[in-house]
Amino acid sequence: MVRQYDYNMPKDNVLAQCKAVLETLDYEIDIYAPESHALITKSINFRSILRRYNYLIYIQVTDNVDVYISAERSIVNRLLKSDLEGAGIIIQQPENAMPYGIQKRIFTPIEKGLKRKKIKRIRMLR
Repeated sequence: MVRQYDYNMPKDNVLAQCKAVLETLDYEIDIYAPESHALITKSINFRSILRRYNYLIYIQVTDNVDVYISAERSIVNRLLKSDLEGAGIIIQQPENAMPYGIQKRIFTPIEKGLKRKKIKRIRMLR
């Protein structure tokens, strides 16, 4: 899950602006690497009605600003019926396509913040 943005300023400034946007949205920055023009947030737990997701945001500044969501879904694997407590094992499964509504809920505030900083989304034609 990726979105691309265009910018008209030095790369170092763009990465600092992206960091500021994420921090205003209460994301915790885990890795900030200005020498490689990248940053990664700490993992965030998101709970949907039936599913649980852990995701993080990865931003890479090249000719464009690429904003990636890396996610994994938590699945409860029920044990045998003989299990007295009824507990299950939680399996973390990589998720390559989150539901669009959840993606939109994550990307929209980031896009609005970047737009205020004069970093505009590149729309792909289909």
